[in-house]
Amino acid sequence: MTTSIPTQRTGNNRLKSPLMALAAVLLVAATAIACGPASGGQPAGREWPGAWPVPPLPVMWLEHSGGSVWGSPSSYCWRVKDGGGRVCHEYEFWSGIDDYPETAPGKQIPVGIESETTPDRVFVQVFTRSGNLMADSMKLAPTHPVLDLDLAPGKYHVRVIGQWQDNPGAAYVDRRYNEVAYEFGLSVPGVVELLAECASTLIGGDISITLPSLNDPLRTAPDSANHAGCKFNKPIARVSLTLDDGAESYTELFHIDPPSLTVNFPLPAESASEKSGGPLPTGQYTRQLVAISDDEDQVELTTMNAFLPTVTVAGP
Repeated sequence: MTTSIPTQRTGNNRLKSPLMALAAVLLVAATAIACGPASGGQPAGREWPGAWPVPPLPVMWLEHSGGSVWGSPSSYCWRVKDGGGRVCHEYEFWSGIDDYPETAPGKQIPVGIESETTPDRVFVQVFTRSGNLMADSMKLAPTHPVLDLDLAPGKYHVRVIGQWQDNPGAAYVDRRYNEVAYEFGLSVPGVVELLAECASTLIGGDISITLPSLNDPLRTAPDSANHAGCKFNKPIARVSLTLDDGAESYTELFHIDPPSLTVNFPLPAESASEKSGGPLPTGQYTRQLVAISDDEDQVELTTMNAFLPTVTVAGP
């Protein structure tokens, strides 16, 4: 049976914890696999590099909203034409994904596959936009793979992995598989709460913060000895710092340009900022660090264990 690749659609394709719960990725059967001689066609915006002498590789897409959504090639590991070793390549995860088609929770999305034979195994992995794997790989029906995603509002990365056994008849423990993986972006509409997951290095000792001046980089550090990294489910455009002792206060608004899903602390000394208040008298101050997303949502960071909630000011 010969089938053609569907018409290309516009668009290119590459934390309290967890940030969002994956309620289910279910194995269901529907109508969406195309098995026939591989045409050698490539998805939009990306070609497989160094594919020679690998045979034409399978192509995957999603059937969604009456159209075909191309994936971004993620990785392949395939035996060369002459029966020799394998040729493998892996892209930087999610580097080709710019489009996030909307889908409703629980909507079934068939996976289209063009290949010379039906894959022996198909798996799916779902990640938050910041790159956190939400669940272990889940197996789909290889003849009619369908995504059945019940996800909270937000943007997600989905990796679909197809495997073709290259030594048919081998015992289970001796089976070897050729593999191709594609990545897709999906979004679920709705109000998305800004969430953060922060982790710091673990240097001990005296970690209290004393600021000789309000320009000291430690003002945004988790403590005086450690660095911290925070992941968010929405891009962060600004970080607000407030020092207050009930009588005196100081506020500084740092700009994150471009907005980012990851922010490292302390913020770079050259970070652009706007200051209000100060100088402050010597003494201890309550510190509040707040991350602000590009849609003006906020999450406080100094309520997390990674950041000390107080600092001592020793100079103007």
